[in-house]
Amino acid sequence: MKQEVFCRELQKHTLDVPEGFHQRVEAFLEAKVTQEARGAGAADTIRRSSGLGRRVLIIAFVVVLLLGTAAFAAAHWGVFDSLGWLLGSQPPTADSVMQSKLHRETVNGVEITIQEAGYDGRTLLLRYSYRLPDATEPLGEPGPDGERWLRDEELMLREQYNVGWWIDHFWVNGQCMDMAANSGATVYGSDTPGEIVHTEYWRLDNIDVKLSGKVEIALPIGQRQPLSDYSFRDHPEMYDENGALLKPEQGLVTFTFDAGDTLSRVVKETPNAPTVLPDVTAQVSEVIYTPLMTYITLAMEPNAESLADYIEENGEGLYGDDGTLIWPYNGADVYGAWVASLELVDGNGKRLFPDHSGCKSYGEDQAEFVYPYLPEKDMPEELWLACVSSEPADLSDAIRVR
Repeated sequence: MKQEVFCRELQKHTLDVPEGFHQRVEAFLEAKVTQEARGAGAADTIRRSSGLGRRVLIIAFVVVLLLGTAAFAAAHWGVFDSLGWLLGSQPPTADSVMQSKLHRETVNGVEITIQEAGYDGRTLLLRYSYRLPDATEPLGEPGPDGERWLRDEELMLREQYNVGWWIDHFWVNGQCMDMAANSGATVYGSDTPGEIVHTEYWRLDNIDVKLSGKVEIALPIGQRQPLSDYSFRDHPEMYDENGALLKPEQGLVTFTFDAGDTLSRVVKETPNAPTVLPDVTAQVSEVIYTPLMTYITLAMEPNAESLADYIEENGEGLYGDDGTLIWPYNGADVYGAWVASLELVDGNGKRLFPDHSGCKSYGEDQAEFVYPYLPEKDMPEELWLACVSSEPADLSDAIRVR
């Protein structure tokens, strides 16, 4: 093949390498040229007598180039498929905080695999699977989201093998953790026969847990254990002095995850710019930017007159059949619909994530919004939470985020 044809074919089948890799290759070649210049003489005679050395150098450089391109190509992470409604599309930072193929073992004939794990400084992401023995067909039917939706009877198949999540705790470095608020999970089938895939997100920040470096995570997803064996009343010896369940010896699947120094990449801002509205005074008290997501905390104080008017019109609250007040109305009842309708927009009133519902929880005095990753270099100068009836949004009653 002629040289120009070879070059054209090479360009067609290789991607642009990242700038950092390009710079390292340039530095290497520059150093190599300097070294060769210093060592002219006998080596120069060899190069003139044969073109083999130059051809080998060209081939070696092409191999390095291709290896560099492959090394920097983004992996595909399944958590973003199953949790796209929370995480959005896979960001370019995913490879730096995600890990794959962490552990595999067989329990009662069922292959249990910890497929993926990731940590952004606040949320632990997990993806693990059960592969049932002797299955010849995939489980579930393709749903509108592209995942395989499981029927109840398919979910119950694990019961035959006595495996699955059996207690509402997990252990990090041997310490018992309760399931944190605002955590959740999805369960789907896959194209692999007999496979059930769990994808979970655990809000460790809500239980004041931070991960750094290598940590041991133990999940109660192996052989099911009788809950009666872990009753505090009957077996107090299985609990520590703080009432936390000691790490069981059976029923756990344990693996090591390296959280690295992700915490150092978390950026916190505190805008605290109040917006006074008829029913409430609201301000963003905290914004957390992580390598995977954006967390916004909205602080609210109800207008006393608005709350009084609401109670006068609707009563004190919800009553039980016996006339007992079981839910006194508060500010959340007055402005809850408004909070849930807020969306993240830029300084021009354009929605950043039009297909993403950001409000994850709210009460009388606080609400939390979670959005996908916002790259620092492309982040708008201004960010607001606003009601968007049409674009661009009216920012006159919006709450400043940035």
